Amino acid sequence: MTQNAEPKVTLPRDAKGKRSVFFDDPAIDQIMTFILELSAEVSVVYDRMDTVERLLDEKGTISRDDIEAYRPNEDVEAARNGRREAYLKRVFRMHPESGPKD
Repeated sequence: MTQNAEPKVTLPRDAKGKRSVFFDDPAIDQIMTFILELSAEVSVVYDRMDTVERLLDEKGTISRDDIEAYRPNEDVEAARNGRREAYLKRVFRMHPESGPKD
């Protein structure tokens, strides 16, 4: 391993333990799990697309290795965090009519 190379991290692919239950209807829990997982995947796609666009702006042409090696600086990370926060607010917004009643 070279001095600048980061070690490859391997995470387990299967969750351990029982699935959390939040609603009386298990179908609603399944839908919420689906929405959360899909939202996470879309957020990763946004970040990857941002990487591709930034590298293309910088280099004009890129390789897959360029994409994999890219590490965002603090400004890029701050912009992504702002985009991620706005995205999650849009996806998980509560409609006023569905909120608590007085």
